[in-house]
Amino acid sequence: YADGLSGIEYDNALKNIETIHTIKTAIDTGNILSYFQPIVDNRTRKIAKYESLVRLVNEGGQLLTPYFFLEVAKKGRYYSKITKIVLDNSFAALLKIPDAAISINLSLHDIEREEIIRHIFQLLDRYPEQTSRIVFELLESEDIRDIAHIQRFIQNVKHKGVKIAIDDFGTGYSNFERMLSYEPDILKIDGSLIRNIDTNEVNRNIVETIVLFAQKQRLETVAEFVENEAIYRIVTDLGVDYSQGYHFGRPELF
Repeated sequence: YADGLSGIEYDNALKNIETIHTIKTAIDTGNILSYFQPIVDNRTRKIAKYESLVRLVNEGGQLLTPYFFLEVAKKGRYYSKITKIVLDNSFAALLKIPDAAISINLSLHDIEREEIIRHIFQLLDRYPEQTSRIVFELLESEDIRDIAHIQRFIQNVKHKGVKIAIDDFGTGYSNFERMLSYEPDILKIDGSLIRNIDTNEVNRNIVETIVLFAQKQRLETVAEFVENEAIYRIVTDLGVDYSQGYHFGRPELF
């Protein structure tokens, strides 16, 4: 193998090249799509918002989730293009669903990219009547270089009416002090705590603690991976405000 690459490294390099080609082709042909999964109000069981989820259609017509392409995209120049497409699709969807909010995933690394920030504010200026229906879901990360920069971005978008959610809350890295410095409006409780809450007492206790914490901080909560009625009833009884999962709907195109 060239340059001393092992067989596994060589195979991985080939797979990455193939994935990059797939990403470029999808961008060029308009096959980076946004699917939307409903999030229901637990009190009314009515749809209150949708989460925008990126999908890629490859040359064979297969629909791929981010698991198959996003990490590779992050290593190259196509990642920002995908983010911009998702932002465009998500803001456009506001006009198709006038009674619900749209929740958009942003990594903290997205916010470190000036071209992404410019694009976000261009969209906020283009849709001034709709900004109160936008939620940016931020994924916590340990390796952020400039926390003050993130805080300024959050303050600026909140000034325009945007709400901030912390995604996958309750597992992995979780610095409460730093999280609160972002002044979130919503905590999305990680699905790994929810999916077996009907059989796992420890997870139920953790979720109960998160809900009590959120209520004291006047934050709303969303349970992810609500897959059946039993789980829905438990999270509702615990005081979770919203539910998202296959029990209420799969991601779909508008």
